[in-house]
Amino acid sequence: MHMQLLNNDRVVIYDRTDYGKSNISLPHGKCRNNSRELVIKYDCTAHSVEYDVLANKFRPLMVQTDVWCSSGAVVPDGSLIQTGGFNDGRRKVRTFYPCNGDCDWVETGDGLKARRWYATNHILPDGKQIVIGGRRQFNYEFYPKTSSPNVYSLPFLLQTNDRGIENNLYPFVFLNSDGNLFIFANNRAILFDYKTGKVVKTYPAIPGGDPRSYPSTGSAVLLPLKNLDAATIEAEVLVCGGAPKGSFEMATKRKSAERKFNKALDTCGRIKINEPSPQWVMETMPCARVMGDMTLLPNGVVLIINGAGDGTAGWENGRRPALSPVLYWPDGAAGSRFEQLNPSTIPRMYHSTAILLRDGRVLVGGSNPHIGYDFTGVLFPTELSLEAFSPPYLDSKNKHLRPKIVSSTASKGKYIGYGQKLWVRFKVIGKLKADMVSVTMVAPAFNTHSFSMNHRLLALRNENVTYVRTSIYDIQVTTPSSGYLAPSGYYMLYVVHQYIPSIGIWVKLYI
Repeated sequence: MHMQLLNNDRVVIYDRTDYGKSNISLPHGKCRNNSRELVIKYDCTAHSVEYDVLANKFRPLMVQTDVWCSSGAVVPDGSLIQTGGFNDGRRKVRTFYPCNGDCDWVETGDGLKARRWYATNHILPDGKQIVIGGRRQFNYEFYPKTSSPNVYSLPFLLQTNDRGIENNLYPFVFLNSDGNLFIFANNRAILFDYKTGKVVKTYPAIPGGDPRSYPSTGSAVLLPLKNLDAATIEAEVLVCGGAPKGSFEMATKRKSAERKFNKALDTCGRIKINEPSPQWVMETMPCARVMGDMTLLPNGVVLIINGAGDGTAGWENGRRPALSPVLYWPDGAAGSRFEQLNPSTIPRMYHSTAILLRDGRVLVGGSNPHIGYDFTGVLFPTELSLEAFSPPYLDSKNKHLRPKIVSSTASKGKYIGYGQKLWVRFKVIGKLKADMVSVTMVAPAFNTHSFSMNHRLLALRNENVTYVRTSIYDIQVTTPSSGYLAPSGYYMLYVVHQYIPSIGIWVKLYI
């Protein structure tokens, strides 16, 4: 249900604690003894694991309270700060710090002032995180706490709340290049100054007015940020999929004979959020999709994967699995930006996930549209597998074009600063096209419920590509100028040649 890649190439994965026992035992006789647990009060099985991508091994972890439908962000020191959940977990804060030993979750108690269930987190330029919304929470707060009041009203969340349905949970939140937050909920968006609590800009509703937020779950990304030294940086948000108005009510009728699963939305809206009078530009996807996941690939292309063709999010509310991944090429000509790929054989419905790995693959896992673990006698059985989706750039036919990073001034355990010159040495065995070489930095995402929180890609300014010796080249770039563009922390850095990315290296951008 939730995944986050850490800077040691390990993925923290966790599910809710009240499904029942898992198939993985906790180590060393550990057991969770919780009198407030709704299903099994004494539980010796794991509901979280650490997956070591390089070794292809997993290690069980222990969570103390229910993390169902929670949120989180990786802070500058590389630790995952995870917030909220269900039942006894709604106000909890949990920390997981990357290690090579047997570290585990550390729970700090009621670190939140409001109950957060289906909320969204975003890391801020100062290293804190903002926690926005959640079920029946039309407000936001910060973590860690620094001053009072601790909870701040956000009327926009009340305005976008469809009574009895919501359609404004897990809002899409992106840090804009001016330091304000773009917040999208239901079918509209604002630009929000979280420091003063004021709405800076109100955007027009997305054409058609259909909801795109949970449970009418679409997905969204902040498209790659480029021309980072421009006076005003162009920032574009892409929102895709969702469900037509009324879909949730139709899918959740009490009598099964009355239930109807509407076709999902097949449209995407794209908007330049820094323009004086921004307008949505609509495009049509190759197939309708609800509960899809959107992931930024290292070459700036957007992957759309997982989800269903009919229905909405929620228990048993989806039909017709969307098995074919789709690529969206942001720089392509209008009308020809989508590329449909070969289908998977595994339905990834409600509660599935997808995140980018450092080697350019996308880790896909989960799918459980049931209130428990159901493996037989249901349309879409609980899915326990992980699989790696390999984008076309990993095809062996591209081997001669694929860069390999040899060294970098950022790969010797040093921090890199803002506005700093950075050299990367790389190898390409085929013919190099110097004008088609770039360097990108990708922030790893916290993924749950079809949204990748804190996910962003920056295309660094390419200043010079020089020949060193046979097949070896140097490229000089400049790092982002401020935390508004790239909050402090760990990023995956790639060299991209003719849209073919290298394996990334971890770098730490630090004030």
